[in-house]
Amino acid sequence: MTVDDYTSLSSSGDMTSVLTVSQITAQVKSVLDGTFRSVLVEGEISNFLHHGSGHMYFTLKDDKAELRAVMFQGDNSRLKFIPEGGMKVLVRGKVTVYEARGVYQIIIKEMEAAGLGALYIAFETLKKKLAAEGLFADERKQPLPSYPATIGVITSGTGAALQDIRNILSRRAPHVNIVVRPTLVQGKEATEDIVTAIQEFSQWGGADILIVSRGGGSIEDLWCFNEESVARAIADCPVPVISAVGHETDFTISDFAADVRAPTPSAAAEIASPPLDDLLAYLNEAERRITEAVGRRIEIAWQKLDGLTARYGFQKPQNLVDEKFRYLGEVEKRIGQQIEFILSLQQSKFQGLNDRLLSASPKNILKRGYSIVHTLPERQIMASVEKLKVGEEFGVIMSDGEVTAVPKKIEEK
Repeated sequence: MTVDDYTSLSSSGDMTSVLTVSQITAQVKSVLDGTFRSVLVEGEISNFLHHGSGHMYFTLKDDKAELRAVMFQGDNSRLKFIPEGGMKVLVRGKVTVYEARGVYQIIIKEMEAAGLGALYIAFETLKKKLAAEGLFADERKQPLPSYPATIGVITSGTGAALQDIRNILSRRAPHVNIVVRPTLVQGKEATEDIVTAIQEFSQWGGADILIVSRGGGSIEDLWCFNEESVARAIADCPVPVISAVGHETDFTISDFAADVRAPTPSAAAEIASPPLDDLLAYLNEAERRITEAVGRRIEIAWQKLDGLTARYGFQKPQNLVDEKFRYLGEVEKRIGQQIEFILSLQQSKFQGLNDRLLSASPKNILKRGYSIVHTLPERQIMASVEKLKVGEEFGVIMSDGEVTAVPKKIEEK
């Protein structure tokens, strides 16, 4: 190649069209600044650097390209999470040219986690916040009563979770009263509905244990149980709360706020209801201890009596002996009366428990003139005339059979 070859470009045309590097870079910058003043870009963070100046430098990439990015300290100080490599994010900013190096980049004004990453960050952020307040502390947890008489249930009125809970409780503790407050368990309106239900049980005060539950689902489906208002309602509830949301591998903020976390709705029912055999064993053990205590008192009294009668001073004077024998008779009489009283008291307690068990039996309730109204053919129990329709069949269960009926007229009170 000759010198003429190198000079041919400058001699072939107007030199006024020749641009310097700075000029062409400035023109490119002007085009980018005017075209991409505010754009949304989604990508994965790589080569992340949080500089000592407070600025963040990194690369946004996908499977085909990379884009340099910078977020200055004044903007990144408002972030609600800490960016890191591998995180998928959605950013808003302007695309421009860094003239000193001649590279184009995006200057980010706003950034948030994208997809499920956003939910995970929201979960962890709230979890850390409430934990720092002590909302999950062990000293806040309430113990569950050993033998509850009434168990409250907050869940969907038509879900499998409620059926599982009913089945377990009817088998393990048929004497326990179950009070169900049906709620939404998914969607935007579910959060407020669940909070209201918890507050209703708190104000009522008739439940010994409260189960907050729903079946499995995606993280989006379960999200209402990750809301701060639900967690605070559970933590503030004076009734001990068992949280049973999703499957065994699912964890929600409600689980941490509750007094006890159960892996499934069925497990929650088992935790809340010691079997009837355990209750009977407890009563038998109480009877045994009382009998032993009374027996020890009798034995001690006899030992004292033997010691007194063995003394010389009590053997010689007949009148003193007679007096002590009379005292012995009185002691023996009082002990006998006390034994009879204690045994009678225990018999009354046992009879009361037996009466409660019998009165709670659905069959006995039906024999007292009550009946159960249910839909056909689903056999769902109806507690209100609002679910009845004129001309639509429904079933009635009585103590000695079932009846199918058709309402001709419905009157609400």
